[in-house]
This record gives sequence, structure tokens and C-alpha cells, in this order.
Amino acid sequence: MMVIGSFLLACQPGYKPHRVTLQEDLIEVHFGRNMSRSLLDSIQMELAKKGVSLSYPEIEYDGELLSKLSFVLNYKGHQGTASTNFVYRGYPFGFKIKQPQSDSFHLDVGEMSKRD
Repeated sequence: MMVIGSFLLACQPGYKPHRVTLQEDLIEVHFGRNMSRSLLDSIQMELAKKGVSLSYPEIEYDGELLSKLSFVLNYKGHQGTASTNFVYRGYPFGFKIKQPQSDSFHLDVGEMSKRD
């Protein structure tokens, strides 16, 4: 099992921590308000190495905090898009690809369920 990064920040009211997991059978990204542009770009580059195309059509910051994010994800001919203004609802925002090394895979995009 190879984990490239797992990022957790101190909990601040209204700010969701972010997480990046790159494993053989799971690719998962939860975006959070404390993500810098350079971190977003590095995630994009690491995903490209796994065959995942990720672009950010809209990125807005309020000072140093990410306030709006839209992304487009392309993987094995399938596309997912999502957008958020980081209004905290108790669920992580991002995407998950389960079993990316096989021909069949499951893709979740947008607001993720709490059980994940």
C-alpha cells in the first residue's frame, strides 16, 4: 500500500481539512479551504501520473483561504464535474475512484458521504 499524502490540519470552525490518498485500489481527494494553489497544482500533477486528468475551471481565494472551487475529472473515458463555495455541511467535498487498476471502477464526485 502506497500513500503519497494524507493531510490533516487543525480544525478551525467552518474549515474542512483536506486529504489526498493515492493507492493501487483507491484514489481519493477531499478538498479544503486551507489548500494553496501550489498544493492544488501538485495534486493535479500526481494524478496525471495515475492516468487521471484533473482541471480547475474556477478557483477563488478569500485571502489565503480557498473560497470557491470547481473541478473537472476525466478517467478512462468517464468525466465528473463538481463545484463548491465551501459551505460546511459536515461532508467532505472531492472525489473517489475505487479500484483504479482494474477495468471496472467506481467514481464518486462532489459531496462525499460521511461513512467514507
